[in-house]
Amino acid sequence: MVDFHGWELPVQYGGILAEHEHCRQAACVFDTSHMGQIRIRARPPELNRVVTQNAAALPVGRCQYGFLLNEAGGMLDDTILMRLDEEEFLLVVNAGPAESDFAWVSGHLPDAEVVHQSAQGWGKVDLQGPLSAKVLAPQSDAQLRSLGYFRVTRARVCGRECILSRTGYTGELGYEVFAPAESILAVFRGFATHPAVKPAGLGARDSLRLEMGYPLYGEDIGVETNPFEANLGGFIRLDHDFIGSAALRAAGEPTRRRVGFITRSRQRAWRGNEIWHEGRAVGQVTSAAFSPSLGVSIGMGYLPPELAQAGTELIVKTPRSDLPATVAAWPLYKQGTCRTKEP
Repeated sequence: MVDFHGWELPVQYGGILAEHEHCRQAACVFDTSHMGQIRIRARPPELNRVVTQNAAALPVGRCQYGFLLNEAGGMLDDTILMRLDEEEFLLVVNAGPAESDFAWVSGHLPDAEVVHQSAQGWGKVDLQGPLSAKVLAPQSDAQLRSLGYFRVTRARVCGRECILSRTGYTGELGYEVFAPAESILAVFRGFATHPAVKPAGLGARDSLRLEMGYPLYGEDIGVETNPFEANLGGFIRLDHDFIGSAALRAAGEPTRRRVGFITRSRQRAWRGNEIWHEGRAVGQVTSAAFSPSLGVSIGMGYLPPELAQAGTELIVKTPRSDLPATVAAWPLYKQGTCRTKEP
């Protein structure tokens, strides 16, 4: 167990490698109650000024990945916006900046109803893995065949009223359950007692997301980076004005880009290790881990744009040795089931 932004969370239950592989092959349940939940009742044009997602164009029942930005275009957080009703939204944010996110959103939406739902005792459980629909179906009244990727609905899960979404942070088919704490405990137990499910901790969650190229706020992205530098510009639509949009329009081409890399060794790299190319330092590792699915060390970091191309040969300088590495296209693991159309 470790402290994670004030939450006591498990790094592992039965071993990181075993949990990682079980999530890829069957299903794992993760306690993710540290994630912030901000419930917003607002007119979509008002909300559009605060988030990069286009709330007005987001259909009810859909979710969209995006950001909270400052005026300079720096990322205050990366988020998922879920539209529950015409003027009701759930903004899912990270644990570290959850309090400042709530203050930022409520401060910029003075005429809206903004509720720090996670601070009122709501939790969250994630069920992830190719068998997750088979585990969830008999324990929920939701129509899972119509709950496509990045969709959300209200449903009963394990006999409790919940908000149920299908997004994920592992690359596998998966679902998230949002509910008050007493209900979340029942949901976690309901999932964990299924013979196909094992509980998994932060260690497996980190290696799973790294294989997919998903960034971790505070390590791979932060207020000092904008979405285009972070190679996340595809999630930005400058079809409406929002805080930071003017800075993004004026920013020009980024001078660095976030990339993923694969080494030829099981020896892992570490955050802060220098990345070299042709005898000179060109960047730093932001996060890294051993990849159970690929059998080698992987990671991500920032490089000059001309080097941020798949196939570029690198050297990662670790205290133990120099690790030969190659820039690789995301996802590094390509057999994920997250986009399965008929779970």
